Amino acid sequence: MAISKKWDETMGLLREVLNETAYDAWFSKLTPIRTDDKQGILYVGAENDFIIDMINKRYLQMLENTVETTYKKPYKVLIKLEKKEPLKKELPPVEPPVSSQSGLDEEYYLNPRFSFENFVQGKNNEFAYSAAYAVAESPGKQYNPLFLYGGSGLGKTHLMHAIGHYILRHYKDKKVLYVSSEIFTNELITALREKKMDAFKRKYRNIDVLLIDDIQFIEGKDSTQEEFFHTFNTLYDRDKQIVISSDRSPQKLVSLDERLTSRFLWSVTADVTPPDYETRVAILRNKAELENIELTPAVDAVINLICEKIKYNVRELEGAFTRIVSFSTLLHRPINTALAKDILKEILSTAEMKITIDTVKKAVSKYYGVTIKDIDSAKRTKNLTYPRQVAMYLSKEMTENSLPKIGQAFGGKDHTTVLHACKKITEQLKTDDELKSEVEELTQIINES
Repeated sequence: MAISKKWDETMGLLREVLNETAYDAWFSKLTPIRTDDKQGILYVGAENDFIIDMINKRYLQMLENTVETTYKKPYKVLIKLEKKEPLKKELPPVEPPVSSQSGLDEEYYLNPRFSFENFVQGKNNEFAYSAAYAVAESPGKQYNPLFLYGGSGLGKTHLMHAIGHYILRHYKDKKVLYVSSEIFTNELITALREKKMDAFKRKYRNIDVLLIDDIQFIEGKDSTQEEFFHTFNTLYDRDKQIVISSDRSPQKLVSLDERLTSRFLWSVTADVTPPDYETRVAILRNKAELENIELTPAVDAVINLICEKIKYNVRELEGAFTRIVSFSTLLHRPINTALAKDILKEILSTAEMKITIDTVKKAVSKYYGVTIKDIDSAKRTKNLTYPRQVAMYLSKEMTENSLPKIGQAFGGKDHTTVLHACKKITEQLKTDDELKSEVEELTQIINES
């Protein structure tokens, strides 16, 4: 295997364990020069002395451990000033895309890791999973359109990719297109500028399944909304399957054209909410098994630690575990809670930060479009009473303050007012799915703020 390809593997591993800023600053412009197998040295070029000094002081051991992993032998890494053109990279052969749709760029391909088989079901995603699977089995027949919504990193994209994989595997003649709404917008802009709207329309309207991610991105973009409206209608009228994802339910996409909102309300909607503790543990155990990591008591303790601290984002949950596994490999240290606490200091300290009543009030006021002054006021109009009660309920659930303190923070109200609000919201949550969704969304927003 050529030096440049091994070097690319080395950089790929480092990219996984370092934050983006550190990787870009110190490693992205390093160039492999040559190996001296007799002396066991790998010569690497850097464009300035500052980079050389920083890596030698802070990252050399990690770099050499990573090199040993990818080159399959230990090398001492010597970094020297090297301003010549970098070696031409030997690119691996291009693999055919997963999608049968031709003429698409790399970003349209379905991620092979996202299948129904490795999606962990829980109470938080049970209906969304069932609806997605039904769509995959009978595209265009039932649950069309399907609208998946929920916070970032909870598995909506995973389900969309899983639908695409299943259809391509079982319906060889189907044309499937997965695209983010941001890319849809960018391609529309290009088509308008280059006068290629006919090609754009052929691409998006002559397909059997459209999977469009993060539809909230087109809020406020009139031309994009207009074109998507016509694309939606064309596909729907031809009984083609449409699957849409968003960070909010259709009713909450207030900056969308009313015509589009009405189309989305035709959809079968399925929310994906943060997983409970048991589901989070199942997700990481599944990930460990997929990566052939033995579930020892020490590994289980690490999984439990992560799941106790990261509660509202599956992507972050899996990312934390991947980071620990990668560091374990690079530093030649066993996976245990000592390593986890060392690597995840920043994440764990953030998770332990105290949530305040002010944090809750800011999130609730922004979410419902009212001011904090109004929430604290004595006004009893419905548009203020409802968010005020939600804010009081969340203050009780998410902070360590007593009812009297919460009442005081809401404009000096009596603790019985807070108690009444909390009881009312608690009762409504048992039967009101929309309120339940709002509270879950707000909980995630507050925890991520």
